[in-house]
Amino acid sequence: MLTIEKNLKTYLDLMKDAFKIDDRGAFVLPFELRLKDQEFLKYCHLDVDWNVPSISDEDLPDEFCQKVVNLVDLFRRKTVHLPYECMLFFDYKTGEIIYCFVEDNLDGRITKEIYEIYFEGKNVASIHNHPKGFLSAPSGKNFQILEMENEDYELICGYDEFWILEANGVFEKEIVEEIRGKAKLFYFHSIHFKNDESKVYGDSLLKYINNKVKNNIKLTKVRYH
Repeated sequence: MLTIEKNLKTYLDLMKDAFKIDDRGAFVLPFELRLKDQEFLKYCHLDVDWNVPSISDEDLPDEFCQKVVNLVDLFRRKTVHLPYECMLFFDYKTGEIIYCFVEDNLDGRITKEIYEIYFEGKNVASIHNHPKGFLSAPSGKNFQILEMENEDYELICGYDEFWILEANGVFEKEIVEEIRGKAKLFYFHSIHFKNDESKVYGDSLLKYINNKVKNNIKLTKVRYH
């Protein structure tokens, strides 16, 4: 029993240190994550670069609370130089973090399974980074929001651009596959434009989503200040 209590105290001390580091983000975690989410501890201890351009409340949807504005801005500053992906799922009205993934492995891509039962009764958004050298705009795989009942926003921090994908409800499989297929075609088209691949791909995807897809979906691009 003493060993268990000692281990519990150690975990709580670690979390206190983590909250000191990320106090500006004012994170709120579900209790079940506080003692076992090692990836969140990794995220908390990532270096913060205060010199990178900020993300403000003007860049984000009006529904996002101030805690989430701080969370998103801090995420950008923590992940801008990383060679691998990180991802947070959070409640955009309270700032509560639901999931945290840090893929500091050889592949560097997020492949974890997500259980939507933890999204019930919450206002869910996600954010992840695209490391430098990757396309800034959402890839075909990033449209998982269309397959999730309770996720309303998907935010992507590219190296020089910030993207907001908004969609409500679950979309028919045919629509999701069509969008992913178009994204793949836009990518193969963009590689013919040397040094401009990211811009060509992003602009093509932006026009297609907002002008051609006749569903409840919206894509927004924000340049960093």
